Amino acid sequence: MGSNRVLKGYYMDLFAPSAILPKKKAEVSMRVVDIMEVPPVTVAEETTIDDAAKLMWEKNVGSVIVVDKDGRMRGILTEKDVVFSVSKSMTGKGIPVSSIMSRTQLKASPREGIATAVEKMRKAGVRHLPVVDSDGRALGMISMRDAFEISEPLLKLVLRSTKKTRTRRGK
Repeated sequence: MGSNRVLKGYYMDLFAPSAILPKKKAEVSMRVVDIMEVPPVTVAEETTIDDAAKLMWEKNVGSVIVVDKDGRMRGILTEKDVVFSVSKSMTGKGIPVSSIMSRTQLKASPREGIATAVEKMRKAGVRHLPVVDSDGRALGMISMRDAFEISEPLLKLVLRSTKKTRTRRGK
């Protein structure tokens, strides 16, 4: 008989051809709120590029959410934007992040499924997705790294069980 285990909504027969089967879709559907980084690292629109870059370095983040005085998202500043500013000699001049930030409407809600958020990032070719409430206030940030970190253990289980299945069959 196979080794059966139940782990966070998954039924696993480690020696079955399909190693992991969801018991119920609702149990395995994770939401953005489950993995988003909180609180989000934010900067005001008038923050200088230099100060934002320093903050990104100190917080070890690849992007910050640019917000207005009410905390509503106005855009996102990424490492790529900072590199652009350096290449155009915009640093050291007191230039605000609002002049180089990405003015995107690409964002997620906390109740959105992780798969949907990751698909948004993949289609747009971005690695960070701001999470906002219905009023546009910054709540958190989700990154491709966050998504990978939750999928890595699951992938290892699948690969391990596939290897065991092949070994048992003599392949």
